[in-house]
Amino acid sequence: MKSPDSKEFPKWPVYSKDERNAVEAVLESGKVNYWTGSECIRFEEEYAKYLDVKYAISLANGTTALDLALHSIGVGKGDDVVVPSKTFIATASSVVIRGARPVFADIDPDSQNITVDTIKSVITPDTRAIIAVHFAGWPCDMDPILEFARDNEILIIEDCAQAHGAQYKNKNIGSLSDVAVFSFCQDKIISTGGEGGMFVTNNIEFYEKAWSYKDHGKSAKTRERTGSGNGHLWVHNSIGTNYRMTEMQASIGRIQLRKLNEWVGIRQRNAQILSDGFSQIPGLRIVSPEKNIQHAYYKYYVFVENEMLKPEWDVNHIISEINLDSTPCFRGGCSEV
Repeated sequence: MKSPDSKEFPKWPVYSKDERNAVEAVLESGKVNYWTGSECIRFEEEYAKYLDVKYAISLANGTTALDLALHSIGVGKGDDVVVPSKTFIATASSVVIRGARPVFADIDPDSQNITVDTIKSVITPDTRAIIAVHFAGWPCDMDPILEFARDNEILIIEDCAQAHGAQYKNKNIGSLSDVAVFSFCQDKIISTGGEGGMFVTNNIEFYEKAWSYKDHGKSAKTRERTGSGNGHLWVHNSIGTNYRMTEMQASIGRIQLRKLNEWVGIRQRNAQILSDGFSQIPGLRIVSPEKNIQHAYYKYYVFVENEMLKPEWDVNHIISEINLDSTPCFRGGCSEV
């Protein structure tokens, strides 16, 4: 039954006045494209600096970022790519689109992430890469995964779509692997007006290949040597497509990036309040990461112990009752794929 004192939860995303003003300023300038404005380039520079990586490429969305990551490291026909059995479908479908085969690894029941042990059990002679998804903002245990990958000459892609601001052993998620990708879709911690993405790496070869492909085969080297106002801007050295971000998206992202640490801190405090309360309720299993892992809490998960429920109750019944009180509650953000 709905409580008479219940209030509607605020919607997400919420765009503050400074973010709306930034979009308006871009529109008024008429410089709305990557090649006429400066917001996208500045967003890339600031994002790379925040993560402490060398290169960042702003993109239309997170799915294009995944495709670009696979392209940049040379994944193609005949390759196997290890992906989690629980993730958003784009993690796996991007592999299929590249002509490769997704191989599903089981997940840890607490973090809902793949582990080095679940990865080892599905490795094949054709394994080219592993996509480590930091599920719901909880970072994977990266050290053993990275060590195993190095020993076996396998490349690592971090899928950080849900993990903006998360850290692993005081290192920013997205800075640990060969390449990493972020999503700025409407419900993400950073949300650039509906869609958006970012590709990051410390490898100049991967960066140049990705940069060229996302912009119709133009050369990153030529852009850096001649400047954006030169006629060489329109020289195409290879085949590519258009994955560019717009200036409006980037103007929002730049402002939200400056707020990210504060936002993650708020999410962590809210998560602690929930954990403190839920831990007093029999039938609920509460999980939290080790102290050397900073969870970003894109989502907060609590697990129902079904054997503790009365016969007429199940997870769906619990969710329905919670929703009646205007409290948002869902059955997981991603299903098994």
